[in-house]
Amino acid sequence: MPSYRLPPDYPRQVWFVAAMALALATMVALIPLGVAPRPRKQVATLAPSATRTLTATSTPEPGVRVEPSPSSSATATTQPTPTATPTSTPTATGTPTATRTPTETPTPTETPPSDHYWLERPISPEGHDWVAPFYPYASRGDGTYPIHHGVEFVNPMGTPILATAPGTVIVAGDDLRQAYGARTDFYGRLVITELDHTFQGKPLYVLYGHLSEVLVDVGQRVKTGDVLGLVGMTGVAEGPHLHMEVRYGENDYGATVNPELWVRPHEGHGTLAGLLLSADGQPVAEAKIMLYQAGATGGKPFRELSSYPNREVNSDPAWQENFFAGDLKAGQWRVEVYKNARLYTETFTIEAGATSRLVIRLKQ
Repeated sequence: MPSYRLPPDYPRQVWFVAAMALALATMVALIPLGVAPRPRKQVATLAPSATRTLTATSTPEPGVRVEPSPSSSATATTQPTPTATPTSTPTATGTPTATRTPTETPTPTETPPSDHYWLERPISPEGHDWVAPFYPYASRGDGTYPIHHGVEFVNPMGTPILATAPGTVIVAGDDLRQAYGARTDFYGRLVITELDHTFQGKPLYVLYGHLSEVLVDVGQRVKTGDVLGLVGMTGVAEGPHLHMEVRYGENDYGATVNPELWVRPHEGHGTLAGLLLSADGQPVAEAKIMLYQAGATGGKPFRELSSYPNREVNSDPAWQENFFAGDLKAGQWRVEVYKNARLYTETFTIEAGATSRLVIRLKQ
């Protein structure tokens, strides 16, 4: 095939320069005729910004006062049937998952129900048999803990743990393979008993968790005051204490109720079972409630309470509360609720050895 070459007397560079000059002259000549392309202007487009809608909230009037009435004592019925499951701890790590939502909405009744203080303290008076106030039932402690399914009795390692009522041991050992709470190895060593008595035809179970040693066997019958094991810090516990739960209807992590409405108060003390409702009668979840002794002055409350979350935990089958305070000295008390830019103040009376009910309904 023949090859084509430039005439030998002109170098390639000369031909290249000539071709570029000719092309440039042609483009300049075509611009007036609108044929040559003109440079396009870049137009910046701005992404639309998010818009927010602000909703106004209504502000309620001062609340309605409902004076609580203490109640009498309840009678037991006959035998229950068990299963097993556990809870969180005062200084617990790990985040438990909710297993079910309470099915019943708390509603006030005209006549307060009867007390059902069927359980004695799980720690003898030689130990510390008061419920720890910093992580009560249904609370988050300082706000960083999981929702609590029980109560705590803080004691030294090896303190004897006592049966709170007559019943049968249905779980005795550990939860390394089977979860009785949020997950396996949650309670560590534990005991669960099914009580001899039922309530409203349904069984009751008591769980004792974080034991250092279990001293009973499955199937063993126990009576009030029998030693079940020793205080420890197994499972998710970060310090020695007993975690105790009451389960109603089934032995399940989602079936817990407040133990302080079942454990007999200390002498000269009683319990508050409160219900905080919105204007349309719905329970108000996780509202801050300040508790003061009547006549006390100064800014610091005796105890800071919180209404129950709307998941994981349950109201008592009799009292239908969504906030509470246990082991309060008999006498006059008041609570303050700050909600929707309004302060609600209610007073009530605690009677020794009884539960007092207080219903607060917010108004729009």
